[in-house]
Amino acid sequence: MSYEQTLKTYEKALKENYLPVWNNVLNIEPTPFLSKIKKRNISGNKIVAAAPVGLSGGFGFGEEGMATPKAGRVNFERFETNAKDMYVDIAISAKAVRLTNSAGAMANALDTEIKGAYAAAKWNLGRSYFGNGTGVLCKIRKAPTYSDGLLTVYVNDVKFLKEGLTVDLYTVGGTVPVSGGDALRVKTVTRTSESFTPSGGSAENVYKVVLEGAASAPSITAVTVSGGTESGGGFITVQNSYNREITGLGAIFDKNIKTIYGVSKAANPYLYPTEVDCENSVNNTSITKGLRIAQRVKNSNVDMLLCGDNAFDRYREELETNKIRVEGRELEGGFKSITFIFGNREVDIVNEEFVPDNEMWGIDTTALELHSQEWQFCDLQGGGIFNLKENQSVYRALLANYGELICTNPGGCVRFYNC
Repeated sequence: MSYEQTLKTYEKALKENYLPVWNNVLNIEPTPFLSKIKKRNISGNKIVAAAPVGLSGGFGFGEEGMATPKAGRVNFERFETNAKDMYVDIAISAKAVRLTNSAGAMANALDTEIKGAYAAAKWNLGRSYFGNGTGVLCKIRKAPTYSDGLLTVYVNDVKFLKEGLTVDLYTVGGTVPVSGGDALRVKTVTRTSESFTPSGGSAENVYKVVLEGAASAPSITAVTVSGGTESGGGFITVQNSYNREITGLGAIFDKNIKTIYGVSKAANPYLYPTEVDCENSVNNTSITKGLRIAQRVKNSNVDMLLCGDNAFDRYREELETNKIRVEGRELEGGFKSITFIFGNREVDIVNEEFVPDNEMWGIDTTALELHSQEWQFCDLQGGGIFNLKENQSVYRALLANYGELICTNPGGCVRFYNC
């Protein structure tokens, strides 16, 4: 079989066998809440949503012969954003294409690549649904060092880092990657911390990350503190993704994000979520308090609690210690939840990898919408989906999608902290 025929066979298998499954599961598997929210198909770059604010103003008491209430429609806030671009590379080496001469070997080679690409897409999408849209994965705290082709950086957190990820490095305030700090590959992540004390600051925990692909140490200085103000340092993003990611749930809960969907939070305080201090304990009383406020003040029927690791573990300990028996249920996608009863509805409590460890985020899934298209391969004007990469002996197929996550009632969410 010629390599042209082999590529055509690969292409047919990707389009007919893998892509339908990919589209079905990628809208569910990255996180449990995806199985419960609305999915809307987009046809243009601009995404607009109408968010109701408060009550209708058309009610009033009176008596016979007096004027009836003036009409007062529900006020709506116009949310507007653009679809975000999402891409996944699938690479097949030219050697594999030319030397694969059996259907079994061909299927194995293709299966390995598509599973790797799917795992990368699932993890990155799952992370972005909880991000704040900036794409910042962590902060660089110490000056990077370079030796034998490897770059060592020390960061404040590794929750959003994983081996194999291709990343960019920025200085604080930078809008483009620092020279020599773009498209670097994460080789190792050390998940045990060590102590670092910035000049003028207090001791903190940092984590060692080793990157491949740099030619020298980029110009990022160590963090220093003067008069309570930090300078120096930097941050890491996924390649080409800075300020280009989906507006995840983090944009609702992060006070450093000043606008959401084009609307100022400060000028519209109803956009701020309810906050509940759990005072280093997670119990049904604090959960009830948060859900009650969201319902009465923000017209929100929270039906899902997304727990960071520590918050989830402490809630389970609370149930076991007090011998509270609760029912669980299985959600679409194979996820399992703990069921919490509030009023006349069931609230699913699940563990989420990308929620801060000591927090729980309450969401009303009926107010969330995923606007997107189906994933499709970029076809070069009918010339097939595989193209030879420049200066490399690798054929590349590029999957693309465009979309955005919208919450029509951001203020109806609840942030439980100090869990």
